[in-house]
Amino acid sequence: MRKIILYIFLAIVVLGCNSKTTNDTELDNLVKALVGEFSNTKQVEEDPTFKHIKMTNIRIWEDRLGYWVYSEQFDANDVSNIYGQRIVNYERVDSTKFKSTSYRLSNAKAYRSGWKDKKMFNRLTIDSLEIREGCQVYFKKNTSTIYSGKTNKSTCSSSFNRIDYITSDFVVSKDKISIWTRGYNEEGKQVWGKITGPFKYQRISKK
Repeated sequence: MRKIILYIFLAIVVLGCNSKTTNDTELDNLVKALVGEFSNTKQVEEDPTFKHIKMTNIRIWEDRLGYWVYSEQFDANDVSNIYGQRIVNYERVDSTKFKSTSYRLSNAKAYRSGWKDKKMFNRLTIDSLEIREGCQVYFKKNTSTIYSGKTNKSTCSSSFNRIDYITSDFVVSKDKISIWTRGYNEEGKQVWGKITGPFKYQRISKK
């Protein structure tokens, strides 16, 4: 009888070790808040100087270890006009901090509007992605429903002319995401991005 109980216990341990999901409620809540379809329609109505953008984030690779999200930003009036495509991994750093790591798609055009069919990402491997070195966003939990995050200063280099590095600041809540991305030159002067404030996205639907 003791041997049977021991075998059952060992089987549970092995299955637990092989699980593709993580038992981390706070990290899970952060990813759930980020996943969905968002738009800054209300912001554009109040301030037309902002571009009208939609952002769609979907979970992919749910059979693989960790949290993986495909993120796409595009013109709200023209879905073919895409501003950005990324695959992002979310993980815990320590007891109070989380981290997102962004990856570039080597053949991004082939995955445009990938949020319509996430199965297309199954043919991708992590090794085929290009990590955005130094562009990790570090999140912390501010309240039970609000997370804030930012990149480290001057570590996220840019290939764009005149821009030495980029910074990104996030505020994430249940149905809202604000993102303020700015570019700076070697002297630390902002030369790209909005000066007046972040893009403010509101949830349209869940994905």
